[in-house]
Amino acid sequence: MREGFVSLALCLLLCACGGDAPAPPITQQGSQASEGAERNFEDGLYERNVVFMTVGADSTIIVPWFFRASSSEGGVDREVEGWLRRRGLWEPFFHDEWSTEPTRTPFRIQPRGPMDLVIGDGGRLERILFAEGPRQLEVVIGEGMSDWSGNRGETFRVHQGTALFGDQQVEGIVLDMNRARLRDGLEPGEWMFLTGPRRLAILIESPGGSPAYTAWGRIGERDFRWPAVDMIWLSVRSFEEARRDVPVEWEIRSPDGELVVTLASAPGMELQRREGEGPSYPVDGLFLVTGSVILAGESLEVRGLVRHVQG
Repeated sequence: MREGFVSLALCLLLCACGGDAPAPPITQQGSQASEGAERNFEDGLYERNVVFMTVGADSTIIVPWFFRASSSEGGVDREVEGWLRRRGLWEPFFHDEWSTEPTRTPFRIQPRGPMDLVIGDGGRLERILFAEGPRQLEVVIGEGMSDWSGNRGETFRVHQGTALFGDQQVEGIVLDMNRARLRDGLEPGEWMFLTGPRRLAILIESPGGSPAYTAWGRIGERDFRWPAVDMIWLSVRSFEEARRDVPVEWEIRSPDGELVVTLASAPGMELQRREGEGPSYPVDGLFLVTGSVILAGESLEVRGLVRHVQG
């Protein structure tokens, strides 16, 4: 019962995460209103991922921005990463960690150093800008295409988008993704964002708990949701530093067969071992993947980003 109440609170919270709009506090079932107001967002973990990706171009360019915030009574610990994938390589061009004072809105992303944000009407994030020395990189979030939400309060918004590299402009698609949980809640896992022809977009997520994976998609003007999908690792490789195997080929299938996705990792994956107690260590990975999808009877080529997570 507590999990359902928290999921509802997080859903309301994330609907307000687009920018500067106020959000309700995370509360526990059974607490009084004043009690919940005092707790505010203590013990909350907030994740926002904004990903630009080219569609239909000869070479794939991906610009992921990863924002994290951990809120406690003492303040908010923040982390932001900016990555660029082109010419077969992943480049971490920005990373910073810092702490801020306690706030009622710890989920709100903040500019930092050479990274700036443009917030439009209604608090909507419109641009992420990066300028340091000769490097200038900008992600422009354009017209909305689809708006999906999950049972644990996640939101996934798909937009038309543009990336600017100095005076070079590249058209594509942008995913704006929010997830949040209490510190003692179930930890969400990996996710995949795939694109293709006919305005195809597919999001596959491991939300933590059951079901293990769920998915959303669109093709043309039609939207789909699959409450549960099956994920199989068709092939793996050893990541010795973390003493784990990581996938390099996947199959994702909905129980009714409406969605079937087969993927393979392109060369140049990025793997990072996180701190842990061992003997196996947590892993974060970034993969460019290519493959095919069968959706509602149509077969199309896809490519995209896999944010691989093993806790």
